[in-house]
Amino acid sequence: MRRRRRWRETNGRGTVDVGRAERRHPPPDGQATSGTFNSSDIGWIQLMIAMDDQAALLLGLVPDHSSDAGVEKWAKPVAAGYRRELVQLRELLSRAGVPDTNPHHGHDMPGMVTEDELRTIEGTKDAAFDALFLAAMREHLDQAAKIAHSERSAGTDPATKKLAASVEKTSLTWRARLPEATSGRP
Repeated sequence: MRRRRRWRETNGRGTVDVGRAERRHPPPDGQATSGTFNSSDIGWIQLMIAMDDQAALLLGLVPDHSSDAGVEKWAKPVAAGYRRELVQLRELLSRAGVPDTNPHHGHDMPGMVTEDELRTIEGTKDAAFDALFLAAMREHLDQAAKIAHSERSAGTDPATKKLAASVEKTSLTWRARLPEATSGRP
């Protein structure tokens, strides 16, 4: 008689043993998954879309608010990268059969630029803007790298894990190249 292999998983209420056939967690209400996606894949995709949407709005403020040529030069390719990344994330979400809704709307969490923060930053210009913008992007990039690393460990969908690896590498690269705020244009 063959014994079924048992797996230990965390379900938010503690660690439980589950059989191989039961390994995938059920998706949250109203969210269907298909193929090779597990709840970690879906959660990561949804969180990255929410975080990147807010970061893209923040990056869009740079041309009219920054006084630092280095910030402007850094932000332009980063904004383009986020637009491409968001397309990829939404394609994965569609492939998983999950509606493109934002379950993280209004959440205040590490790396997420909130609506209040965005309004505050939008109300500044020049060196004040640059300092707030850089601090927000630093936090965003640090958190994006952390959760992408976690997705690579916990996810099951190969395409999602591949994108997570790219997000982690890109976030760390952009973070390393993040300029220091100066008092104005050189």
